[in-house]
Amino acid sequence: MKNYISLLLLLLSLSLFAQSKEATKIYIVRHAEKMTDNPKERDPLLTTKGLERADALAQILQKKKIDVIYSTDYKRTKATAQPTATNKKLDIQSYDSRNLKEAIPTIVKSNQGKTILIVGHSNTILETIEAAGGLKPFASIGDEDYDNLFLVTLKANGNTKVRAMKYGAKSTPATKTE
Repeated sequence: MKNYISLLLLLLSLSLFAQSKEATKIYIVRHAEKMTDNPKERDPLLTTKGLERADALAQILQKKKIDVIYSTDYKRTKATAQPTATNKKLDIQSYDSRNLKEAIPTIVKSNQGKTILIVGHSNTILETIEAAGGLKPFASIGDEDYDNLFLVTLKANGNTKVRAMKYGAKSTPATKTE
């Protein structure tokens, strides 16, 4: 009996050790196309293109393991995350993008070894990559740039890898009306 208990404890500790060696993966994306017809609207909905892009994100992530989803507390970010949340049967948790240097490490620490989806804004997603420990793959995200998807992989040995991808329909700059 004593040998069985020792074996059980050994297996349990090996299992915990193996779990701590799992990489943490973070998918980071900007919200999809938003309505811009009312410049005074601070919390606009997604356009038809934006809803299609949110569905495209869910399709891309359909076969990926997603353990937790975070979004800023805006209609457009939540609507971008919703199809993925529905597919994965997950709730969308809010985070505050005004203090990424505190929020993102807290998210990472509480989800070590898991796969996370974070939906933010054009002026926060590159800073989110940095707050997670990665290097920005480029200097800025344009106002009409909605098709970027980033994967930050935090390995147990401390190495961080950032992969920039495109998804959904190609973003097109807004055209001026005359």
